[in-house]
Amino acid sequence: MKQPHPSSLSDIFLAEAEQAELETRAGEENRLAELLQETGAGNSSEQARLGAATLLRQLGRHDEAIALLAAGTRSGASARLWTRYIDILAECNRTEQAIGCAGQARIAFPDDVLFQMKEALLLPVIYDSLQELNEYRARFEAGLDRLGTEIRLDDAEQRVAALDALQNLSIIMLGYQGRDDRNLQVRYGNLVHRIVTACYPEWNKRLRMPPVSGREPLRIGYVGERFRDLSGMRHFLGWMRGHNRDRFAVYAWYTGATMDKVTEEIRSMSAGFHHFPRTQPQAFEETCRSIRSLNLHALIFLDAGMESDITQIAALRLAPLQCKAWDQPITSGLPTIDYAFTPELSEPEGGERHYSEQLMRLPGVGVCYQKPIIPTPLLRKTRRDFGLREDACVYLCSQQAFKFLPQNDAVFAQIASRVPDAQFVFTIMNAPVRSDFLRRLSRAFEAVGLRAEDHCVVLPELRHLDYWNLQLLGDVFLDTIGWSSGGSVFEAIACNVPVVTVAGEFMRGRQGAGILLQLGLGDTVARDIAEYVELAARLGQNRPFREEIVRRVAAGHPGLFSDARSVGALDDFFEREIFPRAGR
Repeated sequence: MKQPHPSSLSDIFLAEAEQAELETRAGEENRLAELLQETGAGNSSEQARLGAATLLRQLGRHDEAIALLAAGTRSGASARLWTRYIDILAECNRTEQAIGCAGQARIAFPDDVLFQMKEALLLPVIYDSLQELNEYRARFEAGLDRLGTEIRLDDAEQRVAALDALQNLSIIMLGYQGRDDRNLQVRYGNLVHRIVTACYPEWNKRLRMPPVSGREPLRIGYVGERFRDLSGMRHFLGWMRGHNRDRFAVYAWYTGATMDKVTEEIRSMSAGFHHFPRTQPQAFEETCRSIRSLNLHALIFLDAGMESDITQIAALRLAPLQCKAWDQPITSGLPTIDYAFTPELSEPEGGERHYSEQLMRLPGVGVCYQKPIIPTPLLRKTRRDFGLREDACVYLCSQQAFKFLPQNDAVFAQIASRVPDAQFVFTIMNAPVRSDFLRRLSRAFEAVGLRAEDHCVVLPELRHLDYWNLQLLGDVFLDTIGWSSGGSVFEAIACNVPVVTVAGEFMRGRQGAGILLQLGLGDTVARDIAEYVELAARLGQNRPFREEIVRRVAAGHPGLFSDARSVGALDDFFEREIFPRAGR
């Protein structure tokens, strides 16, 4: 039987994927119509209203979702509906409105600590100006002080209310302000620790290191909410794969709901895999109890600070040695985390002062990052499909919106002044945030006599295949300033795209620099903003220089991807820390 030509297989795959997407969207539209009918005149089904708002959000119709939830709050809405309304306002950068609604909900539900916390600590997705950033930072600090005195834990009901609130709260946006957050993170970490240990005092005692006997492997555990095919997991999966199984028994605790091929790989490689989806009742207690029952020697939290449930678990003492990775590359501030792992090439000299934990610097980029397999035959979209000019010098700026600070908008305008055919392509999460971001860019370009619409293309967030497709069409990847990309830089390099970065003050602003240094391309790591603009412009204007960098990027792959040195360093670290403290 004749085998299909590879291009035919690609066509079949793409056609099936597109058809499945169309069918999914059609099903969502049909279900949405049904739910909207249920929320019509004379019908006050709150469940239908919540379901319709979720579908509107998934379909990118955020303004309609906001209007639908706003209408629901006018008729004796539950705390759940108020929470959803506040969250979508915050997600759409309607921060002042979200804070006002949190204040209203706090009055309506005085015993719900979540509204108290959100009113005090909500931060924007993006800031309109540096002045606005400073004002919100001062507001956050005052709110944190207020919560420290207002939250009462005198009785069981108060303790449970505070614990439940933490499950739905995150201060992740604080780190994207680009400041030294150690003190604020410690104050928040102490608040979390106080609440969680008030509920579970039996899990607040420092544990003795279990004895080590004979050739018994040391027991280490990994805890995460995102054990699936996501950027953060691609960073740290190499650790879990690479531990010497003669020396270590690796256990995993997964609190997310979605399962995929990565989840199954982790299950298969673990000496014990424990799945307690956070959405299920008692999942928090079951996870903690399960971890304690294994009498581990060490425990690693992959996304403490990223996911609220993992942060709460990390605020307890469940193993004698507790460590964190850098999915959120900032100190946890928790008194229960002993060590923060960090990449040697990205951590600045004296970086210890930015952490409440002790630092453990791992060699090179600190991870064993597997080179992505780019499915080139499936990536057939052209520049026109992304709204890009064929003759443009395309600068990829495809990071999350909150990484772009207003004081750096002028960088794009300065590059465009030097490279007249420049086009910058951004991928921004939703239409309201895109609108706010474009308004900022317009001001920056107008300041140098240019129009943002001639040089900036702002796209919705892309599916992974489309993201790779866009990378292959770009000329230069511009790393974000202040909060550098990790996974996006790895993927740009896998697509042989030159990367320009600047080494920031904190590790979170130096990940791209570390990756380029290990790649052997320190000459595209700028010393300051002026040199960043110079390098970006030179790559845009000087084709032979750009082609030389592309060649060197490709040549550097073997020294960057699947570098196992960090795994060996971790194994040695655990033995060095565990054996002296363990009974024999």
